[in-house]
Amino acid sequence: MANHTAPQPSDQMTMTAKHPTSDAAARTRPPNLTFMVGWLVFLGIYQILLAWKFGTFFEGSKGDLRHYLGGAALEPLYAAVGVLALVVAWGGWRLRPWAYRLAWVFQGLVFAVVVGGIVVRLAGHSAPIWWLLLDALFGVYNTWWLLQPATREAFRKPQKPADQPGGATS
Repeated sequence: MANHTAPQPSDQMTMTAKHPTSDAAARTRPPNLTFMVGWLVFLGIYQILLAWKFGTFFEGSKGDLRHYLGGAALEPLYAAVGVLALVVAWGGWRLRPWAYRLAWVFQGLVFAVVVGGIVVRLAGHSAPIWWLLLDALFGVYNTWWLLQPATREAFRKPQKPADQPGGATS
């Protein structure tokens, strides 16, 4: 008969595998992250479908910008903005530090679209005012959200401990 003994505490230490947690998993998610990611996914899909189906963003029923600039010039741009929104959403959900910086780039593009839409409207051409207002509101909220300490902390670049190779040295 085999002698079965209970494992000793030192045996349990070696038998249990420690699962390292990533620094992103240890950080707390900033407030409203789900809303921001959901909004970016919506915008990304909307921009891509709009570029594919309807042509330019400010085309309207008369196709003003298509007439002046050509839809082929702007459709890839709007599709690229849609892809960028989806990339920012994915990185944001995963709390990647690069997603925070890329969100500022996206915010700059939103600002350019709003200013461009205002210029188009002032020139007497069609631009959807309700969408410009929504973009402007999103831009203000997004800027405020990105500047919040909890958001900046959640997306901070993880620091390497001093005892790991490549970490901080004294």
